[in-house]
Amino acid sequence: MRISTFQIHEQASQQIQSLGAQAAATQAQISNGKRLTQPGDDPVGAAKLVSLKQAMGAREQYLKNVAAADSALALEESVLKQVTELFHRVQELTLQAGSGVQTPEDRAFIASEVEARFDELVALANTKNAAGQYIFGGFRGESTPFTQGSEGIEYNGDEGQRRIDIEKGQSVVLNDAGNRVFMDIEAQNASFTLTDTGDANFVVSEMTVVDQDAVNDFFPDDLVVEFDDQGGGLSYSVLRASDRRVVDGLSNIPFSASAQINAAGVSFELSGTAQAGDQVLLRSSQQQSIFNTVQNLAEGLRSYGVGQDDEVFQTMIDDTIAGLDNATEVVLGVRADLGARFNSLEAAKNLHNDVILQLDTLRSGIEDLDFAEAVSDLAFQSFVLEAAQQSFLRINRLSLFDRL
Repeated sequence: MRISTFQIHEQASQQIQSLGAQAAATQAQISNGKRLTQPGDDPVGAAKLVSLKQAMGAREQYLKNVAAADSALALEESVLKQVTELFHRVQELTLQAGSGVQTPEDRAFIASEVEARFDELVALANTKNAAGQYIFGGFRGESTPFTQGSEGIEYNGDEGQRRIDIEKGQSVVLNDAGNRVFMDIEAQNASFTLTDTGDANFVVSEMTVVDQDAVNDFFPDDLVVEFDDQGGGLSYSVLRASDRRVVDGLSNIPFSASAQINAAGVSFELSGTAQAGDQVLLRSSQQQSIFNTVQNLAEGLRSYGVGQDDEVFQTMIDDTIAGLDNATEVVLGVRADLGARFNSLEAAKNLHNDVILQLDTLRSGIEDLDFAEAVSDLAFQSFVLEAAQQSFLRINRLSLFDRL
């Protein structure tokens, strides 16, 4: 078979280009430190690599969620720790005030510190996180959850609990609603709170308990004060909310601009302009916010004189201690829940780190380069390329004239 000079040049050129391309590819792998520099190097491996990187990205996002949740829970734990210490201090002050050896001046000094602790408690309950959200406001994190109202500190948040995913199908609670932590505290005795006056233009004021046993016996029923028109004159009746029975004979009592009402062991004043059909709802409860407990203590220390109303004063001291004990139990319960959430975060963090390590090992096996093998391959490929070039030069010089 005859081989022309053109064929010799063409074949040699193709072979040298192929060997050069192999050496260049190996050199690129060494420069990048990757075995796969483009999908065409290993299509199957490239597809697996995409899947592995997606899985690693998901795990890394979960780790970011875990870190965010850990930060949020750490802030709440820090606040609740301060709240617990505050409760202990107020309890010490309460026991000191109830020791029976305090002068009016001593009680005034104690009341001043209790008032300072009250302000501190409100500030702690209105703590914001780094994003400017109130941590005890439920879903209403942008609004101040605890504000001063006519009946004491009022809760303006809701019962919502924000969650964040820390694993597929698993989430953790980021916050606790303020009503659970500070408001719904079991009290030693029942009490009444004003919940609704409808659209009526009157107010309820000076609500005090005059017979605690009667209030406890009436609980858990509620009081309703209902206005009616009796022969052109306005009257009111005090009824049980459950069955509409009249309480303490207060039926069709004439009403003008104000009335002092004593019913079911509680005394309160109604004043303003009422119309037939208006009503007032007083809801009984055996729960009292810790704010009211602390505030009532400060007011009682200033209002009860030494040697006067000693029995009432001691009842207030006992109620305060009971309220602080119950509030401490609630806060400790919330902190226990936080501990369980911290454990969940730690377990999720360890799991994600372990899975990421395994995925990275698989990725490395597909993508990373064996430098020793690559350097050896490059040396061999360079040798073969150089040999091909040298052989082409020698063949290129062959001529019949050299044989003549």
